[in-house]
Amino acid sequence: MLLCQSARNSKTSGLRLFYERLINNGKKKMVALTALMRKIIVIANAKLKSLLFNLKHS
Repeated sequence: MLLCQSARNSKTSGLRLFYERLINNGKKKMVALTALMRKIIVIANAKLKSLLFNLKHS
């Protein structure tokens, strides 16, 4: 959750823009924060899969 709040508070983060767009579209703050957490997990999972694939095929 701390990572999400850090991304939300960063001035230049694309994740901040995502969070602000959700808020502007009427989502509650906790719902938007949960969506942001999910997005970070999806990105981390994709990076991990890519890393494991590259290690396996090197």
